[in-house]
Amino acid sequence: MTRPLLTRPVRTRLLGTLAVVAFGCAAAGCSGSAASPATSSGSVSTTMHPAGSTTLRVTVTGTQVSPAPGDFELKAGQTLRLTVTSNHDDELHVHGFEKEVPLTAGRPTTLDLVTSQPGSYVVETHHPELRLLTILVR
Repeated sequence: MTRPLLTRPVRTRLLGTLAVVAFGCAAAGCSGSAASPATSSGSVSTTMHPAGSTTLRVTVTGTQVSPAPGDFELKAGQTLRLTVTSNHDDELHVHGFEKEVPLTAGRPTTLDLVTSQPGSYVVETHHPELRLLTILVR
C-alpha cells in the first residue's frame, strides 16, 4: 500500500496558503490587468448589527451551496456570525481562524469569527470538499 505524499491536514493547509498567495498576487496586480473589486456571488443572506457584526447564513444540500460560493468583504475588527446548515453530516473548516467544527445533518451550526487581520480566508466543508465562501478582510 502506497502512502500519500501529503496527509490531508498538510494538503488542506498548503491549499489554503496557495489560495491566500494567489489572491494576494491578483490583488497586487500580478496578472498584468487591473484588479476588480470583489463582490459576492448570488444573493447572500446577511443581517447587519449595530455593534459591527454581520450574520451570514449558508445552506449545503448535497454538493450545492446556497448562496453560491463567493467573496464576502468585512473590515478588520468586525465580527462575522456564520451559520451553516447541511443536509448531511460533515465538517466545517475556516482557514486562517483554524476552526474545525462538526456539522450535524439538519442542525444549524453557528460560529462567531472576529476579523482582526486583513487577508483572505476560505470557508469549506470536507465531506465533500466544497468552498462555501471566502472572507475578505480589509
